[in-house]
Amino acid sequence: MLDRATITTAISLCPEEAVCYLARVYTTLVVFDPPEFIKTSIGARVLIHSLGYPDNPESAQICRQLMDEFGFDADTFPAYALQGLATVSAIFPCDRRELDLDFELDHQLDIAPTSLIDIQSRVEDKRQSAWLMQLKDTYFLQEPIYDVLPPIDTASGDIWLPQHRSHSEDFQQALSRDILNSKV
Repeated sequence: MLDRATITTAISLCPEEAVCYLARVYTTLVVFDPPEFIKTSIGARVLIHSLGYPDNPESAQICRQLMDEFGFDADTFPAYALQGLATVSAIFPCDRRELDLDFELDHQLDIAPTSLIDIQSRVEDKRQSAWLMQLKDTYFLQEPIYDVLPPIDTASGDIWLPQHRSHSEDFQQALSRDILNSKV
């Protein structure tokens, strides 16, 4: 029988989106070409993982400002770390045929604005399917789990399973913290 950590997934996000989802500013995450098992994962726990901070000076400035608003910096919300947990409350396909729907979705579902732009480019240019995953019961870990490197070429909004034993141990540690020590 698989333990909870083995079947738990991680979602990698850019740091500013990770903090906004964990702080419940946004509740609906855009995921691209999700694995089949994710499409039926309502009620499952997912780990929120932060990717690296932006190199582009303009993007880096925006990211720093947002992180400052939440009281975080690169030391307290490090790159390549497990930062928190969420529960999947719903997941459904996103039909992007009507572009006017972008703004409607943004207001109704609390999607990060950069995700709406990403939907457009990935669906049209790369022919990827977009799905909307609604998250609830989000928690920051009291202390991030550091140096968790995702699979190569993982982008913001990508879902992944543990890749090796150390990932499984990190996932289990995050789930244990959720039960014992987490706070919203």
